[in-house]
Amino acid sequence: MYSTKTATTNNEEFISNYMPVGKNDNVTLKEVNVNKTQNGRDFLEIVFSNKNDQTAKMTFWKNEKNMWIKTDEELQHRDDQQFGQILQLIDSFYETRPEAEFNNFLEMINWVKDKLTPMIEVKKDLRIKVVYDNKGYTKVSTLGIFVEPMTVTESQIKVFKKDLLERPVVADIESTTDPLSTSNGVTTPTTEDSTKSADDLPF
Repeated sequence: MYSTKTATTNNEEFISNYMPVGKNDNVTLKEVNVNKTQNGRDFLEIVFSNKNDQTAKMTFWKNEKNMWIKTDEELQHRDDQQFGQILQLIDSFYETRPEAEFNNFLEMINWVKDKLTPMIEVKKDLRIKVVYDNKGYTKVSTLGIFVEPMTVTESQIKVFKKDLLERPVVADIESTTDPLSTSNGVTTPTTEDSTKSADDLPF
């Protein structure tokens, strides 16, 4: 039934639960989690939040040989890149980078959790770069420098051409969400595939 007597208008501003894309100032570390998927894959999840409790995540998966990573040297190069990305965050909290060496991915991400978890209570203000992934979800970019303390007056964070600042067009599918809800159509991935970042791709 439709009635002019009961029709309503919502004039409240929608505020997303997720950080906007681009550079975000005064962000703090919220969570550092080491988790395992139902398929037994270990992963590291790092969550940031701002003053409005909007969040942005980054997820790290174990690198494995595939059609783009074929040799031990290529795999080691990818591991070095990945650990370098993680150490950007470690360096944002520690004046001297802790030295460490690990035999496997799980040892590494557990070490990262141990080093970063105490920093949650520090509430140190950071600046981070947030972008869209290729599925239209927001995430922390790992291209170039993506995190730095707010004490850095001349930001070293650069936005590159590969950083998606506009939500990519995704083929229409039958919607299972309420188009009139205040979620504005923004959802977060819930499956293992949707938590993979665009950085897993070779381009």
